[in-house]
Amino acid sequence: MSERGKTRRILFTVLAALWILVIWGHSLMPADLSKQESRGLLSLLIGYFPWLTDHLIRKAAHFTEYAILGALLFGATQGGRRSTSFPLLAGILTAMADESIQIFSEGRSGQVSDVWLDFAGFLLLWGILYLLSKRKRS
Repeated sequence: MSERGKTRRILFTVLAALWILVIWGHSLMPADLSKQESRGLLSLLIGYFPWLTDHLIRKAAHFTEYAILGALLFGATQGGRRSTSFPLLAGILTAMADESIQIFSEGRSGQVSDVWLDFAGFLLLWGILYLLSKRKRS
């Protein structure tokens, strides 16, 4: 692997680790602060998307956070010897830990459905990038 490839993988690994901390930081927020954040975003978007609700904003945030993680972990594992199981395992374990953290946050609860939503976001972007990389190689 080239020096540039190694540097790229290290950069994406650091960014993925930092992004996981951001995700978990959101999970540590008490329910009232989390709702306040969601409602602030909703107030910005409701004029363009009148059908949006606080619930949809919150679920979209889950999905988007993990889609970004999927892209970062894809970049972190490109050109390496790791199998595809490493980023997939990291994605699902991060989601499971995320929902577990919420159990200990005031007014929050962990939900198995959110683990699946998180992992779906992860799989969507990671999978697209994976398929595009396979297509590019052949």
